[in-house]
Amino acid sequence: MSFVCAMLVAMLYGADIAAVYPLLKILFYNENCQKWVAKEIVRQETEVRKVDARLAEVDFISRVGVRRDPQLANHYNEVRKKHGEAFAAVENLEKQFDQGPALLGPKDGDGRSQADLDQLRIELQVAYASLNELNELKGLIAAHENDPNGFPLESRRLVLQKERDKASVWLNRYLWVQPVVNKYLPHKGFQTLLLLLAVVMAGVALKGVFLFMQEVLVADVMQLTLFDIRNYFYRRTMALDLSSFGDQGTSELISRFTNDMDSVAMGLNTLFSKVMREPLRIVSCLGIAIWLNWRLTFLALILVPVSALTAKRAGQIMKRAVRRSLESMSNIYKILQETFQGIVVVKAFTNERRERRRFFLETKSLYKKSVKVAKIDALSDPVLEMLALSTVSIALLAGSYLVLNRTIFLDLGILKLQLASKPMAIEDLLYLYAMLAGISDPVRKLANVHSRIQRAAAASDRICALMDRQPQVTERPKAVRLTRHRRSIELDDVVFGYNGREPVIRGVSLTVRQGETIALVGPNGCGKSTLMNLLPRFWDVQSGAIRFDGHDLRDLSLRSLRRQIGMVIQDTILFEDTVANNIAYGNYHASRADIIAASKRAFAHQFISNLPDGYDTVVGERGLGLSGGQRQRIALARAMLRDPAVLILDEATSAGDIQDEALIRKAIEEFARNRTTFLITHSLGSLQFADRIVLMNAGRIEAVGTESELRRSSSLYRRLHEIHFQRESA
Repeated sequence: MSFVCAMLVAMLYGADIAAVYPLLKILFYNENCQKWVAKEIVRQETEVRKVDARLAEVDFISRVGVRRDPQLANHYNEVRKKHGEAFAAVENLEKQFDQGPALLGPKDGDGRSQADLDQLRIELQVAYASLNELNELKGLIAAHENDPNGFPLESRRLVLQKERDKASVWLNRYLWVQPVVNKYLPHKGFQTLLLLLAVVMAGVALKGVFLFMQEVLVADVMQLTLFDIRNYFYRRTMALDLSSFGDQGTSELISRFTNDMDSVAMGLNTLFSKVMREPLRIVSCLGIAIWLNWRLTFLALILVPVSALTAKRAGQIMKRAVRRSLESMSNIYKILQETFQGIVVVKAFTNERRERRRFFLETKSLYKKSVKVAKIDALSDPVLEMLALSTVSIALLAGSYLVLNRTIFLDLGILKLQLASKPMAIEDLLYLYAMLAGISDPVRKLANVHSRIQRAAAASDRICALMDRQPQVTERPKAVRLTRHRRSIELDDVVFGYNGREPVIRGVSLTVRQGETIALVGPNGCGKSTLMNLLPRFWDVQSGAIRFDGHDLRDLSLRSLRRQIGMVIQDTILFEDTVANNIAYGNYHASRADIIAASKRAFAHQFISNLPDGYDTVVGERGLGLSGGQRQRIALARAMLRDPAVLILDEATSAGDIQDEALIRKAIEEFARNRTTFLITHSLGSLQFADRIVLMNAGRIEAVGTESELRRSSSLYRRLHEIHFQRESA
């Protein structure tokens, strides 16, 4: 539908410009519709007579035969003599009116003599048609002299008969419409001009309606396309593993979702509107120009390859420049995100001036890159417009030469180019010029289109680069759906390093029975959190294996695996939503009673009830407005509501005060019964309810046992215990 509207807009655009021709006829010759129809009737009658004359020559050849015959020579001399007499008569009468060579349009003069001249011109055209047909037939006779049966006389008669039928159809149409035109259309030139302007205005209004429809349809298609792209992009991004998020960075992803997507939107809007409409406008005007004078039109288009190469080169430069500016915009997003999220640190360390400097340097870099893009864009428009003007100038100069010299040849000294089939009148040249000028406007707009599409192409490359990225953690075909964990979790000689770098987990082997609580302790950076992140399969091990109830993690369905696990991490993440929705994040089908029950188990119900709107209170970004202990208790309630078979607690008590830590510890101890629990902590006081303690150091398990066993056998554990005791005493 959009294409149909664009096509109608292009047709009406060409029709509006085509109104120049009748306008020139009215202004130059005071013509009206009645005169035009009368002339067309005379022209078609002349065409019929010319074809009849040609058919008469074919009939003559058919009667006398194709062999050389004196009768044929005599007939040829008679036809040539008749043409010469007609030409002399026209030439003599034209000299009397000083009208130049034959076949020029009529000028003012005595009505009777002008009518006589027109009639003589018609007779000359008929005589020329006979002579021309006879010359062609003579050539065919000479070519088939030795093969008379191969002479294509009947096929020639059929061709001429089709031409006569076509001319007769048009003649009958004009004869049918003549009474209507004489009766209803104005006879005076000025009134005809008013009618022409009214028709043009109606065409412009109708074109505006179709243009409006096309723009609305394009907007709908563009927004629907963006809707699909955004959702597909988001779906592909969410399917990536954690390593991909770490490589790209949050600010880079946000930049591609916002700034890059806006550039794609502009490109799609341009592609579906101007790229569709403007070439059709060019075709509309170019088609009329070729119909008027194809030779002169093709001469004018000699610079089109230069324009195409210029646009291509400018587009390549533009694409590279836009890509660099988009990368700079991503850096700005990164600075903004880091500064706003860490605003407390920035102000605490009085680094406002440093952050302002970082932002200033990056925005200055963006300014320079954006100015470069603007220069390329600004330079391409006038260059292409100059080439378009040169195209029109070539046509105007060549056409002016033909009109002023009343010839059909352009004399270049070393050669002559035939640029017309008949001498051109001034109105014909101006009409052709108007059509070529009409081409220049859509060409100019397409120059701007090219730069926008290059912007969109650069943004699309960045978006597609991420969309095409394949996650390293993938689910195998026919993956096993894991039932609720009932037996054990086994780590068998697990080795892991981030993105192929030096391993941070080195040969870890451990078997954990269902319902057992395992505490992981050790110095910072020893690999405790990394090891726990391997259980939900956020990353895949480089070697070795992790098994749930005898199944290798890589053979399991990711969804069924992760639904078994509840996690409370050190950096508590809360969403900008109600408290109830944050607790129900892992189980959206939970009722309000279930949410309250989970909150009570996490000792969070009391402080939640004291909030302004209770469970319907909207917490700020990342839980702003809540204390660290409160955020951790909400996160613990969220994990409890999920009812996991495996619970992973990474420093779940680190953000609270002594009272919060005691409440969280009690909640964990009660909830961990009959669940496989992994507890990562630096607080040795949280180890009281652990069945076993795993001491890690430098990515390896150094010792496993109860607290008393480790204090006896491990010097590292004793040192950690002493540090904890000194801290508690202080």
